[in-house]
Amino acid sequence: MGCKLVAVSVKPTSHADWKILAPAQTGVQYHEECDSTNTLASRAGSDGTPTPLWFVAGKQKSGRGRRGRAWTSSPGNLYSSYLFKPELNIPELATLPFLVSLAVRDTFIRLGCSPKKVQCKWPNDVLISEKKASGILIESSAAPGLKTDFIVVGIGLNLMHFPEDAQFAATSVAAETNNTPDVTSAFKILSHSLHERLQSWHPEDAAGIIKEWRACAWGMGMRREIRTNDETFHATLIGLKDDGGLSLRLDNGDNKQLYAGDVFAPPSGC
Repeated sequence: MGCKLVAVSVKPTSHADWKILAPAQTGVQYHEECDSTNTLASRAGSDGTPTPLWFVAGKQKSGRGRRGRAWTSSPGNLYSSYLFKPELNIPELATLPFLVSLAVRDTFIRLGCSPKKVQCKWPNDVLISEKKASGILIESSAAPGLKTDFIVVGIGLNLMHFPEDAQFAATSVAAETNNTPDVTSAFKILSHSLHERLQSWHPEDAAGIIKEWRACAWGMGMRREIRTNDETFHATLIGLKDDGGLSLRLDNGDNKQLYAGDVFAPPSGC
């Protein structure tokens, strides 16, 4: 069971070449190398650059992940950021991480990967064979009490490479399928999948997204190790709140809501 990828004969090297791959009325800036696509997108958002606009890089020198972590950026993977301006209140963004995760999952599946092996992990990771295959970093700009000025959705897909020393075991499409993934094919599928999901997104109606996300969620109903900045503990994952919080049942029977942290399989014997 592998990913059937359609290769292109010439690698796109210009903004115009990459724009052909994206949905209509969507811009694309391609950079052979940059510090971070999220940094480029945030700068463009602050400068009032017309949107929607993708930023794609062949390599990042200072890629960023959640909670300030560095993101390994070897050539051959997809490094991208999507800039758009939906004018939403910050609380309305609660389901956006789950929508983006589902778009990434769509991408892996449309590349030919088994739906049963592609799962979403709270808050916004996507796994293949229970190993991390992507990273998502969402950043926004808004004055206190006002609607968002712009939103940046950073998405990295492990197509050819993955970090050997990651906190959560990682993998790549190539490692899982023995096929050579094509970055342009992955970007085309991802950009269209995200576009389609955003077009039908109703932030005030969280039920549909949460239901779909939960149906393919990793670890739901199971006991997991939870790591936050302040503590590490074990709990059973029991659901999602409309505001994006993860509902837990602690070992002592108490319920708890988690809004920041990471979820791992418990060590053997725990």
